[in-house]
Amino acid sequence: MAGRSSSFELLHPKVQKWVWGQNWSALQTIQESTIPYVLKADRDLVISASTGGGKTEAVFLPILSRILESGSSSGGYAVLYISPLKALINDQYRRLRDMTKDMGIPVTPWHGDVSASVKTNSLKHPSGILIITPESLEAMLMNRKQTLHNSFDGLMYVVIDEFHSLLGFERGKQLQSLLSRLENYTGRKVPRIAMSATLSDYEAVERFLRPDGSMPCTVPECGESDHEIKILLKEYIITKQHDSLAVEDEISEDIYNKLRGTNNLVFANSRVDVEAYSVALAEKCEKNNVPNEFRTHHGSISKVERESVEHELLDGSYPVTAVCTCTLELGIDIGKVKSIAQIGSCSSVSSIRQRLGRSGRRGEASILRIYSHDSEEEGFLYELRHSLVQNIAVVELIREKKYEKPCISAYHFSTLIQQILSCLTQYGGFSPKDGWLLLCKNGAFRNVSSTMYLDLLKFLGEKKVLAMTHNGLIVIGEEGERIVRQTDFYAAFKADREISVVNRKNGKEIGTVQNMEEVGVMILLGGRRWMVEESDIKAKRLIVSLVKDGGRASYVGGGAPLDRLIAEKMQEVLEADEIYPYLDKNTAAIQALEEARTFYRANHLDNPTVRGFKEVITMTWGGDKINQTIHLCANLYLDKAVKTTAVSVSLSIDDMVAILSKGKPKAEDLAALLPREIKCEQKYDEFLPDNLLDLEYGASMLDVDGAWEVMERIVSFADCVQ
Repeated sequence: MAGRSSSFELLHPKVQKWVWGQNWSALQTIQESTIPYVLKADRDLVISASTGGGKTEAVFLPILSRILESGSSSGGYAVLYISPLKALINDQYRRLRDMTKDMGIPVTPWHGDVSASVKTNSLKHPSGILIITPESLEAMLMNRKQTLHNSFDGLMYVVIDEFHSLLGFERGKQLQSLLSRLENYTGRKVPRIAMSATLSDYEAVERFLRPDGSMPCTVPECGESDHEIKILLKEYIITKQHDSLAVEDEISEDIYNKLRGTNNLVFANSRVDVEAYSVALAEKCEKNNVPNEFRTHHGSISKVERESVEHELLDGSYPVTAVCTCTLELGIDIGKVKSIAQIGSCSSVSSIRQRLGRSGRRGEASILRIYSHDSEEEGFLYELRHSLVQNIAVVELIREKKYEKPCISAYHFSTLIQQILSCLTQYGGFSPKDGWLLLCKNGAFRNVSSTMYLDLLKFLGEKKVLAMTHNGLIVIGEEGERIVRQTDFYAAFKADREISVVNRKNGKEIGTVQNMEEVGVMILLGGRRWMVEESDIKAKRLIVSLVKDGGRASYVGGGAPLDRLIAEKMQEVLEADEIYPYLDKNTAAIQALEEARTFYRANHLDNPTVRGFKEVITMTWGGDKINQTIHLCANLYLDKAVKTTAVSVSLSIDDMVAILSKGKPKAEDLAALLPREIKCEQKYDEFLPDNLLDLEYGASMLDVDGAWEVMERIVSFADCVQ
């Protein structure tokens, strides 16, 4: 079948031989449509297909063919393959090594855990495929500039994996800048290929992939997937009589009964929840005298333990279920996973779709279990069964293949500071104009004007991050030298504060926590309970001992911000009559949805302004960003404090009319109302002057146009019904 494929016929004979060896009956649609474009190498590409849908082969079958056709085994790396995680690099290295073992094309993994000898040998004879993280590419540009021409002069492709995880974030901006700098250094454009399972706003994706638009971009057809998806949504109600611990026990019992005996992933929304459910599940195994199949996986447990869990899942010798945060969301190869479970509210459509794609490979259905819970303590939101309705909205958006739009309008001044210091390390110094041309006008930070750039340089000079020589060159200052010497400088994002937790019995690190706990405090880590016996503030270390019984750590902080897309879908769910087939008939799901719809209709929530509660509430269904913007508009124009949720604000229609009459404010003027410490969210925000910090916060955290649109719609609706 593959032999009769027009795209198959374009591949090199050695690549065709590999395809035949896989016993495929045919190439998938994404492979058929992508191969000709990759071989032409005259444009950027966005490859979007479900996890396990053949994206990697769609890209690398033609890439390997072109490398073989060129006959080049030297002249630098042919492919720069960017991956966001070390574990993903290790996985893709194994995968590509198996593909290329009979082709003579080297594949080199490059990250912090790869030995210096492997890197040195690769740089001596650079060729084939280099798989690297953005941070390691940063280090290479900074510290190995003498090898750059030799390494990248023959570069044919840049491939970016899990592109959605970079879109709109600091790491994505850093990568934009790195690729721009690399092309500036080599003096030529190289096609960029972005891969992801969860993309929908392709116009924004294309702009983010190459901000200067200097090459055309194509999204090859991915075809309609006939892959079966099974979803079950359960609802639990928390009351004074039936508290959160009782609900936690019920959910744990269901997970224990339904998942034990197979490989699964159970996602929770915080590390504390991951630990609590891991402990509860382990205790159920112990109580029933069966082996503990449940493992813990999140960013605070040790690397050794994380990799051990990944290996157990991949090995498949015995059943393992990992209770995890987003650490297992991306495409690390963990073998055959039967199902996915989500505990709590789903706050991102793309994230849940990515998680769902982790199961059901190898021809089986993808299975998702959602354990939703609402609490009577949430008052107004409880009456709307906020968590249940939100989870239904996310599932419906997945069915419609609609995902959140990435925020690509932010300035990313924090990352610009890092890139300035990185370039100064690479070049030694540059004039203010040359720096602006390299990084801003012709680089990744195109929305940063020359005035903003000069304001930033001036402030960085005052903070001694930068200095100026007698002939007008910008160089690294005293404070800048300290920043560049820090071990985490290559990362554009701010890492969590980490306190090492060490097992007194064997001296091994169990993992890390964010708080320096006192002696005698009980903590949960690695799915077990530990008692703090020593607290060493200077060394940032806790010495602990394993204990059998104890309490649960508390969690402080809210969930992820809710996107407007989900909030608006929630209103659609409440206005509909459909009883969704995936709602569990044996829990409160169907009844809770009916109660929410009854409350919605009885209180006329289709009419935006609600009276009869303790205060006037206007239903915006705008999401957190828009409602925060409306709140600040009320602060600015009405000097009025406002309470907000993701779906409502405590304002009247008259208040909104008054706000609209004042005219649309600038986002930075709204941001100026907030304390500086709230706005310092990114790694180097402390080095921003107030005006740039306000610009950053306004562009990334507020939505004035969206807020105006929502308020105008509400006022117009109110006028129509009067």
